[in-house]
Amino acid sequence: MKKIIIIAILAIFLISMASGANPVKVKEVREKHEPELFAIEGVSGVSVDEENNEIIVYIEKPEISKKVPKVLDGFHVRHKVIGRIEALQTISAIEAPFAAYQTLTFSRTGSYNPVFGGISVGNPYITAGTLGLVTNDGSGKPIILSNAHVLALNSQNKFLPLGTPIYQPGPYDGGNSLNKIGVLSKYIGITFNSYRANNKADAAIATLSIPGNKNEILNETNDGFYIISGTTTVSVNDIVRKSGRTTGVTTGIVTDTAASVKVSYGGKWAIFKDQIIVSNLNSIKFSDGGDSGSAVDKDGKFIGLLFAGSSTTTVVNKAGNVLAPLGINV
Repeated sequence: MKKIIIIAILAIFLISMASGANPVKVKEVREKHEPELFAIEGVSGVSVDEENNEIIVYIEKPEISKKVPKVLDGFHVRHKVIGRIEALQTISAIEAPFAAYQTLTFSRTGSYNPVFGGISVGNPYITAGTLGLVTNDGSGKPIILSNAHVLALNSQNKFLPLGTPIYQPGPYDGGNSLNKIGVLSKYIGITFNSYRANNKADAAIATLSIPGNKNEILNETNDGFYIISGTTTVSVNDIVRKSGRTTGVTTGIVTDTAASVKVSYGGKWAIFKDQIIVSNLNSIKFSDGGDSGSAVDKDGKFIGLLFAGSSTTTVVNKAGNVLAPLGINV
């Protein structure tokens, strides 16, 4: 009987060790195996569930799970289908039917002076994204914040020179040289096509040459504004909000706060670490093509910048990973 008890205790101990009772260890294993997991076609992201000591592998579709290991260094691997993650610049009217989401009190694709958050914007060489918000740079000059792939990348995903004009609305929505509102002034670089890249933000700013309404974001009914001021962090199950060019004002639920994701940029892809994952609420899409660059907030405080997603999932750069490298505050 004593031998049976000892064997049982030893088995429980070994199972506990194998399941990764140490949350630091599960993070180390996740970090170690990330490059090889992302090399599997159809893997969209990698994260950890510290509470259950599991490694989470986000996949494009259920059948991809057959390619993914069930256990890594003793830790159980859980699969979650989230679809293919893509940078959410507008591609076509079918993918971004803005008229279906909004009234025309303020058209999100119209031209405005002064400008404000939640409306169409872009450089001359892309389609359209979203002007996240208006704030000031370190010297006090008024600037707009959006994604690098909205303000600073061309259609071949090459970075444009500083001083490139910015149109509002973006070219897809009729913007041209007569709609210039400022120039590209700073961006965060992106390393493409590397499984070991340490990208954390797809973000850029443009210095305004016309007035802007600082911290004002177009509201749900498109007839007024709400304010985003200051920053905060989020936890799993928090409800967050965004105001975007395509889907307007929507809310979603935070389902991950430290994910690594593989994002498609047309002919290229990039790995982003330390990302917030937001899932749709009540089957209503949190974002769609053209919403890239939207400011995401919780209770009026900036939590990050929307930049990519799928039909069910949106990826958000954390506020600290956006603001500090650009030298701005909100």
